[in-house]
Amino acid sequence: MDILGRKPQITIVSVQGRPGVDPVALANLESVADVTFVARGDLPALTRDEAVELLGSADIVGLTPKVTPPLDRELLSQLPRLRAVGLHATGTDLYDLAALRENNVQLAMLPEYSTESVAEHAMAMLLSLSRRVHLAHDRSRGLVPMSTSLRGFELAGKTMGIIGYGRVGQRVAQLASAFGMSIVACDPRPDKEEGVTYLPMEDLLSASHVVVVACSRHHSDPPLLRAEELALMPLGASLAVVSRAAVVDTNAAADAIRSGRLRGYAVDDAVVDIERDGDLLTEGRIVQTGHAAWWSDEVLTRGATQWIESLYALAVGAPINLDPDAAPPQPHPIGRVA
Repeated sequence: MDILGRKPQITIVSVQGRPGVDPVALANLESVADVTFVARGDLPALTRDEAVELLGSADIVGLTPKVTPPLDRELLSQLPRLRAVGLHATGTDLYDLAALRENNVQLAMLPEYSTESVAEHAMAMLLSLSRRVHLAHDRSRGLVPMSTSLRGFELAGKTMGIIGYGRVGQRVAQLASAFGMSIVACDPRPDKEEGVTYLPMEDLLSASHVVVVACSRHHSDPPLLRAEELALMPLGASLAVVSRAAVVDTNAAADAIRSGRLRGYAVDDAVVDIERDGDLLTEGRIVQTGHAAWWSDEVLTRGATQWIESLYALAVGAPINLDPDAAPPQPHPIGRVA
């Protein structure tokens, strides 16, 4: 409660609404806050006008990426009561972190709920590229000609470069090591972990047979890997992205495949221009997985609990997992438990 004895007002917007969260965690949250659910179902993300109408009276909002409008300076100016956002996701690129900081709005996320699933998905994408599993499946169904080559390559003995050596990147390294791969990494805040060689990104790209991109992306950042960076990779290298697709210039990746620079490109999204590069999809040289890396039974279970626990922590003034680049913890007229 605040100093006037008022519970914070929390609005939670998601696909399922109340049925999609853990009931025990929700009971705890409702003991300290007035909670309103908005279930979007199959509707698209909130428009700006809908966001202002539905979130305008909230001190705290809980949002999932599928229903989230870009939370930028313009929208924040129309939500003067907003003091905190609890995000059901790890990536924060839909949010203008500088604008949140300027408006003293805290941003909490779920940094660990999907680590294992995303890391396993990264290896699955690499195995698709190296063993041509997806293409073999299509050929067996008559979707591509029988003359289509299924020739692959082994991961064992290769060097994997990991851009973004956080939770996901480190777990990918563990899995890749089990395949007999050597690991090099690039990260702006490297941990001093034994057995890992850190390199500048340019050196990593030139040294790696396989590159996995697992770094975060900030709001409106330009692509990290463009034609110039991709040109540094060895001929016949492969690239897999399990972070936001926008970290790579998609057209540049397709061009690198056509030139022979890249052997394959896997991305956890659906971003390829079918008219421009649909043939690369048909040939199996580009693999798109439509943002499915996080989608598992275990992640759904963990998220249903951790998200509500995160909102509870915001409500009682003891926030957890705040984005370090967004607003620092500040006292608010919410979350002061009487």
